[in-house]
Amino acid sequence: MTGTDKSDPRPSPRPHDSHVTRRFFLKGSGATIAATGVVVPVAAQQATPAATPATTERPDPAIAIEFFNPHESATVEALAARILPGTPDDPGAREAGVVFYIDQVLAGPNGGYAVKTYDQGPFLVVREEESSVESTSRTDIYRVVEAPAGDEISRYGYQSLLTPQDIYRRGLKSVDAFAQSSFGKPFIELSDADQDTILEAMSADEATGFDAPSGSAFFTKLRNDTIEGMFSDPLYGGNRDMVGWKLIGYPGARGFYTSEDMANPQFSAPPVSLADSTGHSH
Repeated sequence: MTGTDKSDPRPSPRPHDSHVTRRFFLKGSGATIAATGVVVPVAAQQATPAATPATTERPDPAIAIEFFNPHESATVEALAARILPGTPDDPGAREAGVVFYIDQVLAGPNGGYAVKTYDQGPFLVVREEESSVESTSRTDIYRVVEAPAGDEISRYGYQSLLTPQDIYRRGLKSVDAFAQSSFGKPFIELSDADQDTILEAMSADEATGFDAPSGSAFFTKLRNDTIEGMFSDPLYGGNRDMVGWKLIGYPGARGFYTSEDMANPQFSAPPVSLADSTGHSH
């Protein structure tokens, strides 16, 4: 639920050290990485070494941006690059082309919906205090139903009148408005440290001017989509040159391992994408 998502309220660390940031980022992101399909089987864990260095070029500028306008795409790229920073020799979200993944999802036939979505009421409203039985089973004139905060919230699924496209369009405007009010410049013109300050305020739900989505809800959306774009198959637009998989030591879409491979603790092999295995190219 966009306005009340508190599933990951922890502020983002100040990511000036990309190695430290990645360890923090990956440690807290296992469930979301698993949700993208990046689940390493036991055989692969045994046969593939831990994260290995990778190098890559800047994402191919010939790939078309279909949903975002130029300013929006530059802002999304900058946001993702502060959530998971990198360099050409130590790739992060910018080098992996995460913005292309997000753009491709939003430009798709489902308008960015990747999960089961409820776009009609009653909508969930999370209350920190305990709610009465009557209030949790009765809808009001605004078509909402109350529920207590807790681990059970996830079972209600994604609920919003806003489509993912709406969330990005509105959220990006709020990011720039908050950046202007805080530093007198749009987000993409701020220093890395000031951009981090914006993201930290969003994560803590302390950023002003955000309304549907809230600052924390939009940060969570950006963070989750950055994870997906970094670690999903390159066929979907992100994870350029499989740099995300190389970062975590994931072997990709390999069809099988021989018994000799699994018995060899020194075995390693470069990751394989769906495009490699099917002959398709992005």
